Amino acid sequence: MQYPRLLFIADCYKYTHAAMYPDNVEEVYSVLYCRKPGLDLHTLNGHIVAFGMRQAIIKLESLYAEFVSYPKEELKQALHFLYSDFMKLDSTQESYAFLIQKWLDLPPKMPILFKALPEGTFVRPNTPIITIECKESAHCWFVNFVETYLNSELWKACFVATKAALFKRIEYDFLGRYLDESYNFHDFSQRGMNGIADCYASAMGHLLFFSGTDSVMALQNICDNYGGDVRHIGSIPASEHSVMCMGGKEGEVETFKRIMRAFPLSMVSIVADTWNLWEIIQALRDDKEAYTMINTRAYPIVIRPDSGDPYEILTGDYNASDERARLGVIRLIDSYFGLDKVRIIYGDAITTERARSIYAWCKQHQYDPTTFLCFGVGSCAYNSGIRDDVGLVSKMTWIKINGKSQHLIKNPITGGYKMSLSGKVALKPNREVLQFLDDTIADDVLTHDLHLPSFEAMRAYSKQEFLRAITS
Repeated sequence: MQYPRLLFIADCYKYTHAAMYPDNVEEVYSVLYCRKPGLDLHTLNGHIVAFGMRQAIIKLESLYAEFVSYPKEELKQALHFLYSDFMKLDSTQESYAFLIQKWLDLPPKMPILFKALPEGTFVRPNTPIITIECKESAHCWFVNFVETYLNSELWKACFVATKAALFKRIEYDFLGRYLDESYNFHDFSQRGMNGIADCYASAMGHLLFFSGTDSVMALQNICDNYGGDVRHIGSIPASEHSVMCMGGKEGEVETFKRIMRAFPLSMVSIVADTWNLWEIIQALRDDKEAYTMINTRAYPIVIRPDSGDPYEILTGDYNASDERARLGVIRLIDSYFGLDKVRIIYGDAITTERARSIYAWCKQHQYDPTTFLCFGVGSCAYNSGIRDDVGLVSKMTWIKINGKSQHLIKNPITGGYKMSLSGKVALKPNREVLQFLDDTIADDVLTHDLHLPSFEAMRAYSKQEFLRAITS
């Protein structure tokens, strides 16, 4: 039996809460926010990037529409499967029939109202990202039912966007300005994500701040949701180890030549560490034809060393026995070809710490890495996190019961750091968080407008927010 997907989006305990509510609950209100992020955010002045809210809500609306379109008899079968077969509830209990009926009584339109921050907003801890409200007493239970879904859909999108902003800060600190179109950090993470759908939702976070990606699911997302305008993003042709191995170790220089001939009018990235990185760089310098091809091309080639400690490989290993390894790839390429003819991409185990240390070395040695060096940012950075890294939580903070508005607050004596926000909330343009009972805040940054912005507008807003956050 194919059951509606909406029935499977929450933690199991959410399915019985409707039977636990007091009878006289009239309205409820919940807040999704970053409570206590675990990431080191000092270079962003403590900010998390809020991203992915609208796509998550739009997807939820689609799941809801699918649910209410199902025939009632099929829904009853699905609900019996959940409550009786799986949860082992006794169907003679009054609560059993009550819970089933709650689902069957859901209206054609989802009975909750959302407000969300603009996509790409930089927020400090305890700043509301989404508010969720229900003013229909019969359906108040549904607000907290969607909590699991929103957390699981959003935390990775916020995590990747925040990580990308941390890489952007490295570039910004070196240049002293914001680079609008930057290929200095390139998304390599698709193969390391938790499935293609995970990459679809989260890889857009990288593109808020950078133009280069090999995560084609981000391209699919742009086509699906942002009009398909890809003028300011992209990638280039690139080899991999299988391509290099096909020509054999003795034919590695010929493989380089073949690849260069195949792409004479574009940059092309070529793996250089299939066997001996230092020997192939030397061979390309010593082979007259290869050297001439490199120096007369319309566009540079990009050498990709991809194994070992990126700092030592790029900047030099002073303990190496090979003089070329002691120099490192940057100085070796510079002396053999010039960094305008051969550029470098390194895509193995790149972290913010490693990238920052390499940028610092470049500055010390009077190199501008933004002109010749690209880091491939893979799952080591973009799939290394958990929800606690962004601190994403959802809490019910307000209720109307028997006609009276009340603050709700979680404040455990055994864990004060888990104290929740309370009441209804708003975010002022100066980023002050307001908590109140029944007021209406006219200039709330949170908005009922859930339309997706254009891709370019979203990038421009993220830039504005980045510059605000690092100077606030």
